[in-house]
Amino acid sequence: MMLARTHWMSPFIRPVILAVLCAPLFAGGGGSVEISFADLGKSYLKSHGNAPQATDLPPDKIFASWCCHIRLGAFDLAYPISSLSDKQHVDILKALCSSLLEMQARWIDWLAEDPAKTQGAQKDLSDLQTWVKSWRPPALAHVTAEDKDLFKLLSATEAQVQAAARLDDLLCKPDVLGVAPKEGKPVRIFFAPTRRDFVELLGYAGLLDPAKQAELWQQPATEWTTFWIGWDLVMALEYPPWASDPQFRTGLPMDKFDKNGLEQHAVQQAANAWQWFCYGDDGAPYFHQALAMNLAIAVCGELNALEGDGWGFGTTGGRTNPYEKFVPGGNPAGGTLPPMPAAALDSLKKGHWRENLGKDHFALPLRKGQKNGLKQLPKNKPEHLDASLLEDKSAHFLLISPDESTKYVVSAPFLGTDAQAKPYPPNEVILDYREFFRAYKCAFIYWLQTLGDPKDAAASAARFRTLVRKAYERDTSKPFDDLVQEIYGAPLSGKNGKTDSLEWRFLEWLAKGH
Repeated sequence: MMLARTHWMSPFIRPVILAVLCAPLFAGGGGSVEISFADLGKSYLKSHGNAPQATDLPPDKIFASWCCHIRLGAFDLAYPISSLSDKQHVDILKALCSSLLEMQARWIDWLAEDPAKTQGAQKDLSDLQTWVKSWRPPALAHVTAEDKDLFKLLSATEAQVQAAARLDDLLCKPDVLGVAPKEGKPVRIFFAPTRRDFVELLGYAGLLDPAKQAELWQQPATEWTTFWIGWDLVMALEYPPWASDPQFRTGLPMDKFDKNGLEQHAVQQAANAWQWFCYGDDGAPYFHQALAMNLAIAVCGELNALEGDGWGFGTTGGRTNPYEKFVPGGNPAGGTLPPMPAAALDSLKKGHWRENLGKDHFALPLRKGQKNGLKQLPKNKPEHLDASLLEDKSAHFLLISPDESTKYVVSAPFLGTDAQAKPYPPNEVILDYREFFRAYKCAFIYWLQTLGDPKDAAASAARFRTLVRKAYERDTSKPFDDLVQEIYGAPLSGKNGKTDSLEWRFLEWLAKGH
């Protein structure tokens, strides 16, 4: 169930807790051990003032009394004071704040029609980043002040306070950038430094709203990396461990595989949450997911973070619906989708669709998959493809099952309304399909931003800016594809390459290997 924008905009219909759609990705976690989420929630209450009931410890009180917090433009960030006596956690907080400031600098660059109007904002961002880098661990080691706002705790200058206020005003109102949160407020994020912090918050959330226990109090939830409490995003800063840990006292560092893996994760998930606040459920999740991915690459230089779908509010856990949040297609005849298979963390991190770690926006692995798909096509002999697709040399990609026993060719379109009517590939390769489409949407949106207009890079950036801004104003009763057609003068995609479309232009560009 996705929450429609008309619901979440209403002040009278406000869900208390909604989980982010997130397929279980990890081999470890709680295993078959029964988990008492109620006890985990009570443990959280006990360590936070021994509150008798969860309602005695609302999120606003956690934010104000138990976290150091700071409002930086699009985000209102909270980090538990109990962790900040450790220098490592102060360094993590600094890295998170700095990377999210850089993300906002990129967002402003992408959306500003007149760069002269945002030069001041870019200077404000730069000044705030310099200030963040100056933070020293001793200042946060033993926080006892009643007001835990970092601007006050760390003695920010009036100029720094005003810079943050101007940034807030620019990003939370649509006047300059044309896009802003519908309610004019930043995304509030509670960071959970350890897996224990994260699962205790899951327990607390279920105690706060018992109606949400069915969604949140299930074993797969212990493997998530984000969920929502009302309109507050809870973001884990560790992956689940490989080995079973029923007490959740251990975790896998997000930097284990990638030097800046934590920042990749934080930027991507924060960017998804930010867009949800701005766009709601507008029927184009892949577009916003890809925007978040490309923002993360712009900030971090690569993207190898593991994530669920990371878009909007929805349910998760044992269910696997709806797949269309991360891959195109479906079963036009109805029926039940197969369960999403689990996979070891390292197998995803080192998967063939992640070659180059996104430094090239996944163009290299897609080109290889395209070449291999064309080679495999005669062997698969797919009967459902029409003749024009069978003759197409750029429309096919090879999927491989985890044990490499199954090879399967999938063919375009992967975008637009025609893609939604296609059946899913076999369950043996569904995880590879998910990874393929992760790379595909990222590469396509980057191509659209940089090469979508054949005239030049500046024209491409201008059209893309128009797309992002007009998507905010769009009547969501009309297809996203119509907006693309209006701006680019060509359809997003089609049934095949006989008709000119953006997707087939992208496929041809990919095949040429530019």
